[in-house]
Amino acid sequence: MTMTEITVQDEPIVRNFLYTVQVKFHNTSKSYTFGTDIKDLEPGVSVVVETSQGIELGVCQSNSVSLESHPTSLVLSPVLRIAEEEDLKNFEMNFLYAKDALKVCQEEVSDLGLEMRLLSATYVLDRTKILIVYMADQRVDFRELLKRLGARLRCRIELRQIGDRDKAKMIGGIGICGRECCCSRFKEHFDIISINMAKNQQLALNIEKLSGMCGKLMCCLKYEDEFYKEKIEGLPKLGGHVEYEEDLYKVTSINVIANEARIENSETYQILTLDELRQKAIIRKGVSLKKPGDNRRRNVKVVKSAEIEAKHAAVEEKPEKKAEPVQVQPARNVQKHSKPERPREERKEPPKQAKKERNDRRDNQKRPRRQESLTENKNPNITVRSFKSSKHKNEG
Repeated sequence: MTMTEITVQDEPIVRNFLYTVQVKFHNTSKSYTFGTDIKDLEPGVSVVVETSQGIELGVCQSNSVSLESHPTSLVLSPVLRIAEEEDLKNFEMNFLYAKDALKVCQEEVSDLGLEMRLLSATYVLDRTKILIVYMADQRVDFRELLKRLGARLRCRIELRQIGDRDKAKMIGGIGICGRECCCSRFKEHFDIISINMAKNQQLALNIEKLSGMCGKLMCCLKYEDEFYKEKIEGLPKLGGHVEYEEDLYKVTSINVIANEARIENSETYQILTLDELRQKAIIRKGVSLKKPGDNRRRNVKVVKSAEIEAKHAAVEEKPEKKAEPVQVQPARNVQKHSKPERPREERKEPPKQAKKERNDRRDNQKRPRRQESLTENKNPNITVRSFKSSKHKNEG
């Protein structure tokens, strides 16, 4: 028989149950096991149970099962009684009270300027406690909010922050598969979903198509991840190069469902099974293939492992050459081929007088031409004047 400890005023009380029953609560998809002494419980019967949140109303999902025939090691909470008309009326009235409490909470949140998005409020059956669920991008300091709500609602208040997936679980909906979302139908714990799961399944990395209603990666990527990991183990990566039948190929597609892979090069292609690709093909790294229409010559050499080992063995067997001593010869006085420097007295410098005479000769050659050109004009209406430069004026 199962024993449950219920603490009242720090005094442990041991309860012995005769039967167990599965109970499901409102807006939940999971059933919980409770202990009871009531023998005639049937599916669909409403019962009042004690939980960690308080006293709640649930619906039986199974008949009472004897612990003598089906023992269990679980710590069970008790079923207090079968729900009465007053319990059912209080349960329905709690929905109306919860809506009013949510409005009050929204007013206080707006007054305090807190960045919170309130989702729902739920009372326990005896209205001694209320659970308020909200979403927030950052941590929220709601100590002042609790003081104000406690003064207006006059009960215990619990604020619970949830994420995007929990919100989708609460609201529910229809997925792209046409069925109800897994999180709202049967999932209780959310697994870690990574983009590598989509890569293993050869899916297009389009985040919009891989995301669910919550904006996160879909939970169904986790279901087939182990199958794909097992099938692609030992295979080359998509786009990698392999050697098959002494030719180089590029892996262009891998179809796990059809159990086949396609390899091709510039000349031909082949369709292999995944076992043939895994066992007969040799993975090559750091090589490239000639593209179709490329006229450049690319020497792609495939060195087999035996040839590599033979080269290493030849290098090890080759005797090392001893370094010969280097003879150092004394330095010689090397005379550079350069022009002999003449003494300063022998250098010919053009005198200033010769430079002046050369300039005068050049000016005398130009002057007559200018005068001739000016005197050639015999028109009486035109007066021709000749001007000398300041240089010639000074000379005159």
